Amino acid sequence: MPEQSDPRQIALFPEISKHAAIPSITTLPAFDKALNNLIKISNLGAFIELKISGLERIYTINIQELDIPKDFLKKDIPTIPFSVHLFPNDFRNELKKKSYEVKSFFNARNSFKTSFGYFLFRSHFSMWKLYLEKMNKEIKEMLYHKLAQGKFGEHFLNIFMSGINHINSVADVIAPWDFEKTIDIKMIRSRRQEMIDNQISFASLKPTEIDYPFDLIIHKTNYIPATLKDYVENIQISSIFKSIHLEYLVDKKITGIEDIKQLVQNV
Repeated sequence: MPEQSDPRQIALFPEISKHAAIPSITTLPAFDKALNNLIKISNLGAFIELKISGLERIYTINIQELDIPKDFLKKDIPTIPFSVHLFPNDFRNELKKKSYEVKSFFNARNSFKTSFGYFLFRSHFSMWKLYLEKMNKEIKEMLYHKLAQGKFGEHFLNIFMSGINHINSVADVIAPWDFEKTIDIKMIRSRRQEMIDNQISFASLKPTEIDYPFDLIIHKTNYIPATLKDYVENIQISSIFKSIHLEYLVDKKITGIEDIKQLVQNV
């Protein structure tokens, strides 16, 4: 199995990693020193990575990468991929502001920034937990308030039809595709389930089929929830505690926050 490398995560077993640049601990005194430094770091705070996922939803159609017969398409069609956002620009800006509001908790009084997130001082652990719960609740309440009464469904149907219309705009008259049928959310959800039940993959779609554009956009939008409830439930605002391997602490002396800042700069 090939080695997976993530620049945000410190190596768990550097002694067996082909990317390792530090030696493994081989003596008990070295282990004791490193462990003592780790305990001191833990007493001062913790490395955390903040993750906000699920707010932004987008899909892209690149006609050039689809296995469509050339005579099905008009000549000189755009080569730039066609991208569609779930929400209009003004509402996406509102969501960005909420993301910034989550991050605004971190400041020079309670933390410092690292290459993969923040080092949060232990004195603010409880406050961060409460703040995270508060922001999760606020964001989800805002979404239910702004997108209820069918508004979310309208946004979803709009981006779905944008994809259909894009394919229609590049299709030549010889293409056998049907662009006339009325499409609604119920039809989309039903076809999604059919494709799951029948294990119809993206690779198995046939451009010669009359419903190819519809099925193509079904696949392109599969990861985008079709209902407000599913969309909101898929939003995650969380903090992941990151660990530092003991090998990095063997030759260090951790006595305070400044030592941890220096450690992070050198890792």
